[in-house]
Amino acid sequence: MEILRLTAGAPDTLYVELSALDKLCVGAEGWSAESFMSEAEKDNGIVLYITDGDRIAALLSGYTAVGEADITSVAVHPDFRRRGYARALTERFEELLPDDTEDIFLEVRESNAGAIALYEKCGFERLSVRKGFYVSPRENAVVMRKSINSKRKI
Repeated sequence: MEILRLTAGAPDTLYVELSALDKLCVGAEGWSAESFMSEAEKDNGIVLYITDGDRIAALLSGYTAVGEADITSVAVHPDFRRRGYARALTERFEELLPDDTEDIFLEVRESNAGAIALYEKCGFERLSVRKGFYVSPRENAVVMRKSINSKRKI
């Protein structure tokens, strides 16, 4: 499995494919091609993906900001689930963070027990609930955090 990092100037079709996968997995709230392009162009943006043959199997997007990071989207095509792709992307994201990063945050649908279990295996803890965070369908989000500051100071 090879994890690739999206960079500014990638072919437009790649952004379209990322958007299609994100919308397949999360519905209408999935990111647009323009959103992935914008994230890839930011100095603090990180967009990772895994391909399988001629299609994108999984993606992760996030960003860094003064001492913390935020994972904004994780999507794995249904044909490629349970192969460790989401975990590998999460671990690679953490490896790419600046040394001063102390915490990683993310939100996940309250009903997404599989994703919550995966994030807990990756060291995330439930922090709080955001009522009505998701719109379509309306649902609460579980806010999760992984503290990494102690690991980086050793």
